[in-house]
Amino acid sequence: MNRTPMRCLALVLAVAGVLGTSACGAGAVSHRHAGPAAGGTAPAAGPFNAADVMFLQMMIPHDRQGAELATLAETRSARERVRTLAAAIAATQGDEVRIMAGWLRAWRQPPEAEPHAHDAHGGLHATSPEEAVALAELHGAAFDTRFLNVLIAHQHNAVDMARTEVRTGRNPQVMELARRIDRSRSEQIRQMLTELSSWGVPGPAKGPGSGGRP
Repeated sequence: MNRTPMRCLALVLAVAGVLGTSACGAGAVSHRHAGPAAGGTAPAAGPFNAADVMFLQMMIPHDRQGAELATLAETRSARERVRTLAAAIAATQGDEVRIMAGWLRAWRQPPEAEPHAHDAHGGLHATSPEEAVALAELHGAAFDTRFLNVLIAHQHNAVDMARTEVRTGRNPQVMELARRIDRSRSEQIRQMLTELSSWGVPGPAKGPGSGGRP
């Protein structure tokens, strides 16, 4: 049996598990509620708090950067499995951005906060510009190894943000999105660590922001 198509399918399913959140949710008590939908996206029904807004404002640029990093694999990766994973991530995270931006519009909140607005929460959990530039300069097997290491760390940061939202958020749909992001990114990290191991390459060290297993 050819294992390659099955492994590609597993990677795609790990990514795709995050969508389908817009029909979820029931109310909780809050002084703020969702307003009318804007831009064709159904609002997240029910009350919301500052943690919900902050999560969406932080996750939108994080998802955008992840999608941008993923598009590098199309012309630089030497492996079909890596290209398959990257294409699925780019598509899924683009869809997430549209959903989250629609919720913020419905709540009449800006899509991104002012600079330094999230400093008290550790700042934006992003891949550094230097890392992104260095990755873009690589090709072939060297790109694949570095790409997975960078993406593991990037997705680990998404897990951290999602778990914070689950602990502190209020809106049922946003919290469900956070749970799905946690599950999806955690499975992606597991798959990518397995992929690196199959190449005889050790994964990154464990630790906050390091890309280790969540």
